[in-house]
Amino acid sequence: MARVRRTPTWLVRAVQADALLGVVVSAYALYVETQLRESPLYEPACNSFGGSCATVLTSSHAHILSHWGIVPRGHVLDLSLATAGILLYSTYLLAISIPFSFPLREHLFLAAAVSGACFSVYLLYVIKYILHDFCIVCTSFHVCNFFMLVLAILEFRQPSVPWPRKAPVGSVKKQD
Repeated sequence: MARVRRTPTWLVRAVQADALLGVVVSAYALYVETQLRESPLYEPACNSFGGSCATVLTSSHAHILSHWGIVPRGHVLDLSLATAGILLYSTYLLAISIPFSFPLREHLFLAAAVSGACFSVYLLYVIKYILHDFCIVCTSFHVCNFFMLVLAILEFRQPSVPWPRKAPVGSVKKQD
């Protein structure tokens, strides 16, 4: 029997809104990264919020896989955090918008959201204690991640259930 997601509409809309906000913030971060790479004199608007997102977005931590030594710098998998954010939030948006459930969907959503929140804690540590800076764009990522975790927990507690079968049109209900 096909499993139709019966997640409350408000929860679907909240995940979609959070994911869309994440995509927009990630796209802006990618724009800033590109501008900083092409023009060292570029001054991002996000630098005016009491910190320097330019410092954070150009640090080695902004390409975490090469920073950790997993892939060489410049490798095709050496994605910036902004690019990874676009992929992650787009996946959230796509997955919640599919009207049918797929195996372990709620589990995968929760696992991705927990991973995102844990990664945000790590990155907040890096920004505060290693880079000694503040980044409003990064803070926006982290707020999206923590809110997504709350939404994933709420959905996990209300998993998809089999949709009741309707009687075929024109069929007669059996009398007991």
